[in-house]
Amino acid sequence: MLPLGILVPLNVEDSAGLLSFAQNTGIDLVVIGPEAALAAGVSDVFRSHGIPVFGPSQDAARMETSKRFSKEFMQRHQLPTAHFASFSDFTKACEYLKKVKYPVVIKASGLAAGKGVILPDTLDEGLNALKMMMVDSYFGSAGNEVIIEERLKGEEVSVLAFCDGKHVSVMPPAQDHKRLLDGDKGPNTGGMGAFAPAPCL
Repeated sequence: MLPLGILVPLNVEDSAGLLSFAQNTGIDLVVIGPEAALAAGVSDVFRSHGIPVFGPSQDAARMETSKRFSKEFMQRHQLPTAHFASFSDFTKACEYLKKVKYPVVIKASGLAAGKGVILPDTLDEGLNALKMMMVDSYFGSAGNEVIIEERLKGEEVSVLAFCDGKHVSVMPPAQDHKRLLDGDKGPNTGGMGAFAPAPCL
């Protein structure tokens, strides 16, 4: 029986190394999973060398790699989204947080493996979250900029679509379990499992 695949010790952000491996082994389709590789523009490198890629361009991936960019995109195109403000200055972020009157969500703007979201229930928890992200660099450079966003109540549903630039194929709505513990408790994770279709839609 043939193996399903082999593990190759390559850095997912090393465009040149990945391209060289693909060319030397006759790879004719590349599927990119890690967001960091998309942020690094790996898909653009493969496309520029004529190798088909399943994954967005570096520019298109900004919708995922920068929460500030995606929120501003939604605002610019009048797409419904929670009220927000973005900050790269810790003091200004703290000053803003002390003035808001609604429950908030604090998000690292950059890539944090699905873990860079904190739902503080008190002002002190919110200030601690800002310090953890912006001063202590708990999420690395992902927390250099943060989003303070209105906290919406309700069920979260993801609707994904695949696009080749001309055609769009919409997938069934899905929901994932982000919290670490049962009963929607504990810190957010990169995902503890998912199910589709979502029964709430």
